[in-house]
Amino acid sequence: MNPTESPQDTEDDPLIQLCTVCDAAIDISDEDPLTEIACPTCGAQQYVSGSVDKFDLQQEVGRGGMGVVYRAYDSGLDRFVALKLLRRDQSNRLVVEQFAREAAITASINHPHVVRVYTSGTDHGRFFIAMELVDKGTLDDLIHLQGRVAEAQVLEVGIQIAQGLRAALGVGLIHRDVKPGNILFSNAHTAKIVDFGLAILQADEESQRGEIWGTPYYVAPEKLDHKPEDFRSDMYSLGGTLFHALAGRPPFEAENASLVALKHLKSQAVSLQAFAPQVSSETAYVINRTLEKNPNNRYQSYDELIEHLQYALDQLRAHGGQVPAKKRLVIEGAEQQRLMGWVTAGMVGLILLAAGGLFAFRKQIFPGGSTASVASPAPGKTAAAGPLTAARKRLVDGDTAGAIELLRQDGANPKLPPLQRAWANVGEGIAHFIAGDAEAARQPLQAAVDRPQFKSKGEDEKTDFYLRELARDLLTPAPVAAGAARGLDLKTRDALTVFAYGAKDWALGKIDDSTELLRQFRSAEPAPPHAWITELRPVATNLLAAQAAFAMAADELKKAKRLDKYNKALASLRNLKGPLVPVVAQFVKKFPAPKPVNLPKLGAWTQTELGTPDVVPESAVDAAGVFTLRAGGNDLWGAADSGLYVQQQLKGDGEIVARVVSATKTDPMTKAGIMIRENLRGDARNVALVALAGGGLSQQFRVAPGGPTAQIRTNGGTSFWLKLTRNGDEITGSVSADGDTWKLVKTTKLPKLSAEVFVGLVLSARSPTQAATARIDQVKLTPAPAP
Repeated sequence: MNPTESPQDTEDDPLIQLCTVCDAAIDISDEDPLTEIACPTCGAQQYVSGSVDKFDLQQEVGRGGMGVVYRAYDSGLDRFVALKLLRRDQSNRLVVEQFAREAAITASINHPHVVRVYTSGTDHGRFFIAMELVDKGTLDDLIHLQGRVAEAQVLEVGIQIAQGLRAALGVGLIHRDVKPGNILFSNAHTAKIVDFGLAILQADEESQRGEIWGTPYYVAPEKLDHKPEDFRSDMYSLGGTLFHALAGRPPFEAENASLVALKHLKSQAVSLQAFAPQVSSETAYVINRTLEKNPNNRYQSYDELIEHLQYALDQLRAHGGQVPAKKRLVIEGAEQQRLMGWVTAGMVGLILLAAGGLFAFRKQIFPGGSTASVASPAPGKTAAAGPLTAARKRLVDGDTAGAIELLRQDGANPKLPPLQRAWANVGEGIAHFIAGDAEAARQPLQAAVDRPQFKSKGEDEKTDFYLRELARDLLTPAPVAAGAARGLDLKTRDALTVFAYGAKDWALGKIDDSTELLRQFRSAEPAPPHAWITELRPVATNLLAAQAAFAMAADELKKAKRLDKYNKALASLRNLKGPLVPVVAQFVKKFPAPKPVNLPKLGAWTQTELGTPDVVPESAVDAAGVFTLRAGGNDLWGAADSGLYVQQQLKGDGEIVARVVSATKTDPMTKAGIMIRENLRGDARNVALVALAGGGLSQQFRVAPGGPTAQIRTNGGTSFWLKLTRNGDEITGSVSADGDTWKLVKTTKLPKLSAEVFVGLVLSARSPTQAATARIDQVKLTPAPAP
């Protein structure tokens, strides 16, 4: 039943509804629509009217602290909408102004991945916003349902929401509250960002800097520290949201916002793979970069973020939607077994160039039925049959060498019209650039310049002049600056010029300029008769993917502080071919390898036999500075320790870090790792954190001399970076999958622990006849700084 009111009713008048039993007037001003109430006269139960302005409310779909969202029918325009209705107790002037501002802000953005706002208004003192109905749930719902969302779907969501945020930034807006609950689904493959209620214009940021808005799990560190925020703050929140979807938990968890702030500001860098080891290396790289504490280390544009997300998705799809099989650390077997870093050859597989240095194009370069090709005739005309059609097919099939040969034949064919031959010359030159061979492009481009002057007038003459001038530009030896495209009209065939400039810079190894030009080309919307140029977008996307692969590996090399990570990044960079080879060489010169943290020789470290081993222990350090420890006999377990201990004294507090690469499984109890001991007697108090050759980890500890050894054991897992930290009487063991993000195992208290302790590497086994071998590297002993 609709509310009954007189023509004189105003916004301040009570909202009246008649009882369905006794017709008594019921004041429903303070009641939410569709809630059940009792008639104060007869007591009959009934529902509050579901009408607001011209909207018939059908179902509540969401509720927050300030309002309720309903599925509603718009009787005026015959459509269903989502109607956000501000609670009456929240309807003060400031809050209403905030809601009205949200409506105006969101209505200014027209993008398929931003929820549209249709209208707003006030009905009996209650403000409402009518929005596009997106009713297939939220990303928050999906996380609760699945725990961990499929990687491909998370990447799709990331790309789409980044596109929506880019559109908002285009009108000067930052969102300020990106989180799983504000990402809605219209279907399984379409996500939209909603709720710009906290959004501000970038120009207004400084005036609102002191306000801490947003959800603590996802809020950017600079906001918590009252520092300037910009679109990179939204980017951080999006990264935290995608992290949550992939890992099943936010990047930071705490009981209250202040503790979350403390974690954000003081904790170590986030590593997605530490919490979601099943995620691909490419995806982990992108998410980790969005969560960099320093905004300058995040992506500096949404374009770059979207390209890297798309690259990660392409790589995942190239493996059938599955993460490529990775070598895992095995604490047994051959000595040469190594950890594989995140930078893998698979990351750059898309852009490896085939023999001859030719890029393998995807089949979407020219969609089926199109007659356009790199050697397209003048706009508006149809390409001739024969070589041009065949060349297009070769490009579609990835046979770039064959396509170039057909274009060469076409350009030299005197039976073809001069203008079509000119297109073939220029097209061949651009194709050589795409293949990474700038020198080979010179001959066909010079032919386009040197051919006889065109005699016809009109559009053909303009096209002839355009091709000749473009060929001259492409023949100049200097690369093209990214700013050269700023004065061009990308609705005309100048869009092709920008593409050609980007391809030229690619061939010359000018990656930054090439990236910017190709991005400009990809956003171009040439109008008919030049619309065929847009069919080259997938080619630009392929080149941008190659450049993204370089950027990802180069970034890892630049940030590498350990030799193992540096070497893995360097190996991936050196797998790149074509124009990237000299770029890689120049880049590597700027970032020499870090000094190894492995001990180059025993030096101050002393080799000690614990207990009475049956085999005389030996030790060595190979050329790479990796320890090989040998021992045999009894084991660390029991009332007295046995094994090989390579150690030195530590005065006061400090920590030791090492990575166990492998250990031969001479018996089930073979183990290798690190230890802190009070003295070198067999029954000394100690804490040891070791990897077991049979699989898993064990933190063993003896809290009293002569007493038994206790342990906390973890089966399986890939966390074989080990760390023991001494802080007074407490020794804390931590493990890590990558040496960056650590997980606590246990803190053991050894009362009245001596100021001087022994810290080092340990290997033990129960076999009295065979030698046990372990490889332990990345050893670093760090005393605590003096107070």
